[in-house]
Amino acid sequence: MRKKRLMELKPLKVMNRHIADAKKTEISLSPLEKQRGEPGKYRMYCRAAVEKGILKVYLFAVTDIEENINFPRYRLFISRKERRFITYDEKLKKWRKALLESILWDVRTNLGNIYVNGCDTKIIQKYLKTIQPAIRALEEFQANIRKEQRIRHDKKLTDSWDQVMKTVSGLPKNWIGWVSKYGITEHYIFYKYQKNGATEGYCTFCKKYVPIRSPKYNQKGRCNVCGQPITFRSVGKSGRFCTKWYRVYLIQRRRKTSGFVLRIFHARTWYKKGGYTDCETTCHEEQRRIFSANGKEISNFVYGLFKQREMRWISYGEPWYYTCCGIQYKGMVYPYTLSDLSRHELKETGLREYALGQKKIDPGKYLYLWKTYPVLEQIVKTGLFQLVDDVLDYRTTDAIKRKGRKPTEFLSVNKKEFRRLRDMNGGVKELKWLQLEKSTGKTIGDEEICWMVKEGFEPNDLKFVLDQMSICQIRHYLVKQSEKSGDDISHVLQVWNDYLSMAKRLGMDIHDSIIYRTRDLQLRHKEAVLKIEEMKRGIRRRELEEKYVGFQKHLIDLKEKYEFSDGEYQVIAPKSIDDILHEGDTLHHCVNKTDTYFDRIVSKESYILFLREKENPKVPFYTLEVEPDGTIRQKRAEFNRQNKDIDKVTSFLTLWQKEIQKRLTKKDRKSTEESRKLRQQNYQEIRDKHVVVHGGAFAGELLADLLEKDLMDLPVESAENGESPTEIAA
Repeated sequence: MRKKRLMELKPLKVMNRHIADAKKTEISLSPLEKQRGEPGKYRMYCRAAVEKGILKVYLFAVTDIEENINFPRYRLFISRKERRFITYDEKLKKWRKALLESILWDVRTNLGNIYVNGCDTKIIQKYLKTIQPAIRALEEFQANIRKEQRIRHDKKLTDSWDQVMKTVSGLPKNWIGWVSKYGITEHYIFYKYQKNGATEGYCTFCKKYVPIRSPKYNQKGRCNVCGQPITFRSVGKSGRFCTKWYRVYLIQRRRKTSGFVLRIFHARTWYKKGGYTDCETTCHEEQRRIFSANGKEISNFVYGLFKQREMRWISYGEPWYYTCCGIQYKGMVYPYTLSDLSRHELKETGLREYALGQKKIDPGKYLYLWKTYPVLEQIVKTGLFQLVDDVLDYRTTDAIKRKGRKPTEFLSVNKKEFRRLRDMNGGVKELKWLQLEKSTGKTIGDEEICWMVKEGFEPNDLKFVLDQMSICQIRHYLVKQSEKSGDDISHVLQVWNDYLSMAKRLGMDIHDSIIYRTRDLQLRHKEAVLKIEEMKRGIRRRELEEKYVGFQKHLIDLKEKYEFSDGEYQVIAPKSIDDILHEGDTLHHCVNKTDTYFDRIVSKESYILFLREKENPKVPFYTLEVEPDGTIRQKRAEFNRQNKDIDKVTSFLTLWQKEIQKRLTKKDRKSTEESRKLRQQNYQEIRDKHVVVHGGAFAGELLADLLEKDLMDLPVESAENGESPTEIAA
């Protein structure tokens, strides 16, 4: 369709009836349409005609007609033969290839608001060979054209994919049979219930009836004939069920070209109710990985939805888990194609030996890492399958060299150690212990290595004590301390390492056997913790003494003025900086970590006091921050919490407040007024800054709200007696 020739076609005029209708549409407007400013029932009128094999569709806007503009807003031209369409926008004075619905969306016109009379509808239907309503027919034709264009656009891409897929051979004849028997490892023995116990059942692996003895439903066992692990299932209790999904692999040589393809399937078996001999195995192929003749991956295909149009094979990047983590998707590999491939394409990979020896593997990841670790072939052929698994799980780090002529070279062990590694089918953990043996020249027995591996220990975990003790001694020491403390071995090792680290900080000789091999590890660890805390407190105390010279004098009169007790609780005053630091360390709050509370004590804004249980006067219970008149700003137990006994505590503190009112001086009351102002100012500042608690039980709450909630004002009686009360928190 040439644009010049299209414009030379005979124009269509708007019908007089449409003009009349457009000018009287105000009558038919609904209140909602008037509110929206709708011009009428219809937004546009449509005219259609066929000329020189071209369908002309003219759209006249009602708003244009109302302004005596009788030219079409849009001219749509369609060629059925060329399978093309194009629209001329009269307002914009340009040609547009967009769909009609997209063009009209620009002017907020719904396709349903276009009027087409019966005659024009028949013209459109006849030309497009459809029975759909006119506008719907135009919409459908354009959508089909777009789909055809997208298909043509993608054809080069999809054709190249299809050419690759043509090189993939069909499935082996015995594929489903092999999958159901070997690829899916869930097998059952079905039996019919008998009062004295069933004696015969059907094995789904043997595919025949076998002798059984007193089976129980869902009990694990082995078939007496084939030795296969099975699960017993009663025929009467078993309805229709299926196994879980299993991953299975098929490696085939490509047709009419070099290289091979790794095909990845998911399979499971369905068992019918009562029909245990007639099961159905479903197998879905989801991935095809294409390799060159030398084992290098060329491309990867997945079966999925392509551009929301069709299910097909789509070219895809390599699986993410191949490059960034230790995940393996293990499954059985079809064995009957491997023999021939191992003589050619897979000759230097060791994949066949790995698949036959380890049974369930991830061949795709193996081939991916084989390019990085060519020594994998030699490791496999020596029978070290566990070590191969560790390489595929990215657990080897620097334990294995990527290249080497002999196993002893790339494994960094001697011949004797290599034989020991092979005999125990060792992985990377066993290898690291043997490498330690070679580097130190100290023999490590197989029993010790197996024990360390079982506990999950590597040489680096014991480096803090390896110079002082043999592996055998370390093992016996850990076992003995575990039995003594009741803790598991790994926790004992952690405590041991922590203890020696603290001992070194304390200046102890950690090379002395009395220190590094202490008889009571738990006790010495606790002692070391206390000494470290004491050391930290000493450093903190010296810092505070330097900053607050003469601090002690500010605590002198606290005892006489604020200490009080009844039968259950007592309030005591700190005698030194050490008392405050010990309180903070024991209760794990911030009174010892920030200088704020020390600043307030010096300025007489507030004081730190200790609430104790009468029976345990030396054990920290609650820490109090109080103003000079006894107003309690904070009362916090361990980790800034308040215990379940807070009501009893509060009742006692009320008595305490009443008592100390009698002891206050005018100077104390004057200090209170200033303290109250500073407190209110502080609350407002942290509220304005929107300070939020970040940890603990109050995480996410506003600090100002918590402080105001915890504020404990003087008893009402004190205020009525003319004593200086503080404002009650909101």
